[in-house]
Amino acid sequence: MRAVFDKEELSVLLRDFYELTGLRTVVFDEWGMDILSYPQELPTYCRLIRDTPAGQMGCRLCDQKACRQAQRKRKTLVYPCHAGLIEAITPIQVDDVIVGYLLLSHIVQGADEEAEWQRARELCEGFGIPEKTLYEAYCQLPRTPYSILRAACDLLSLSAQALCQVHMARLVPGSPQETLNRFLSDHLAEDLSSERICAALGMGRTALYKLSKETYGCGINEYVRRLRIQRAMNLLITTNLTNGEICQQIGMADYNYFFRVFRAETGFTPQAYRRQFAVRE
Repeated sequence: MRAVFDKEELSVLLRDFYELTGLRTVVFDEWGMDILSYPQELPTYCRLIRDTPAGQMGCRLCDQKACRQAQRKRKTLVYPCHAGLIEAITPIQVDDVIVGYLLLSHIVQGADEEAEWQRARELCEGFGIPEKTLYEAYCQLPRTPYSILRAACDLLSLSAQALCQVHMARLVPGSPQETLNRFLSDHLAEDLSSERICAALGMGRTALYKLSKETYGCGINEYVRRLRIQRAMNLLITTNLTNGEICQQIGMADYNYFFRVFRAETGFTPQAYRRQFAVRE
């Protein structure tokens, strides 16, 4: 595992989240394996499904797919699970490295009870669970109106962002991910070609690409470009540096190239971005 989680503190957070929303919250590690949840017990509906081989496999594949989508989108996603319920997932990021995920699970909105139940029943037909038993378990699930779900998703996203700030989640010192992340941050103004990074980290190009893909969800060149633009965005709104000086600090000596990439990434020219978002005394 490339991250350390403070499970004692996380348990308090999950309990508080449950008390506020009534929704079961799960922490996944970077591989999409659940490592902590509150409440720990599954609701009867999900336990019935996971007690069947097909249902258990469906839950595992559904969780893995959600983690991959959250990694790619890098934002909170709301989606239907394979058993007809609603779930929400958001990535946990430490220094832009995705180290895990927070999940809200087993949600029924209750806006159209009959249609929602029929959808769930159809999806679960292949599990061999008696319909009466499944329906009784379905009725026990709490109803979460859309307005509550939306607010819970906002809280979920904020909680994920705060985890690294209060050190509930952190990169393992000396791990390949932490080493790569620190090297890029420390040498952003310098040459960061694949050859330079490979030489510094003692790995081949294939290994570097795989590490970057697992860590950032994209190739190393794309991530370095994104990181440089993020640094430029911060410098534009917090300093009076000229565009040329900013180019030097982020390792983009060609201003025309910087201009094109910045506009493509943000939708603003550097000057317009500074005018719009600059921090004023």
